[in-house]
Amino acid sequence: MKTFRNISIFCFLIFSALSLKAQNPEPTFFIVETMKATHNNAAAYVKSEVELWKKIHQERIKRGYITAWSFYSVKYPSGSDVAYDFITVTTVQGFNKLENTYGNLLSEGEKVFGKEMATKAMAIGSLRDLTTSSVFYGMDFLQADPKSTKQAKYLVVNYMKVKDGKYEEYENFERKLIKPIHVEMMKNGGRSAWGMYQKVMPRGEAQPFDFTTVDFYDTWADMNNQQSYRKVHEKVNPEMSWERMNKIMNDSRTLTQSEVWELISTTN
Repeated sequence: MKTFRNISIFCFLIFSALSLKAQNPEPTFFIVETMKATHNNAAAYVKSEVELWKKIHQERIKRGYITAWSFYSVKYPSGSDVAYDFITVTTVQGFNKLENTYGNLLSEGEKVFGKEMATKAMAIGSLRDLTTSSVFYGMDFLQADPKSTKQAKYLVVNYMKVKDGKYEEYENFERKLIKPIHVEMMKNGGRSAWGMYQKVMPRGEAQPFDFTTVDFYDTWADMNNQQSYRKVHEKVNPEMSWERMNKIMNDSRTLTQSEVWELISTTN
């Protein structure tokens, strides 16, 4: 039953995304890759991403393969025992773009970038291990300033495992109860944006999480500029008690982990 449910959710997401063509021909997907720097190579790896690979990603954007690329360090958790230290997020518009996000660019590397740069860029494999690669579907997003193009410096990424049979309940919880709280809280500073993302590849019972929600902050101090969650909830959701809201939350999902990411570089 769980396997059938996972397949059904995946198919629903993909076909829903493709069916948006009349309104939005290009639903947004995010390729999230986690990296562990090899021994004593963290600085060299960062330099390779920022000075070499960023140019490659800019060429990918120019050719229409992707729409954006960002590079983050994981501030917390950190240490030698964690599975990854760095994360890249590549944005593509449209499901079909996921099939080949480089086109012929890698085979044409020497021609486009010159032999020296191409050779140095390809040496990145010795500087880091690619530990995971996942695809997320952008389900919801809001900004304090909808016109702003500034990319947040810090992200708090929350990983959620939805309980069996609670997919619809969890989605409604985030969009109908939590999203209005974020809207209200953004009026007084703190987070600059909030997003909700569905993990679509890989899927299955063995996966540690199904969704992420992300709180975006422009400065480190903004993370400490928080209002009382309960008071804001009582203001925007007066028909529902605090206790009832928490029960819906705890019955629908488990927060498995939170991470703090810091933006290092971006093509935006």
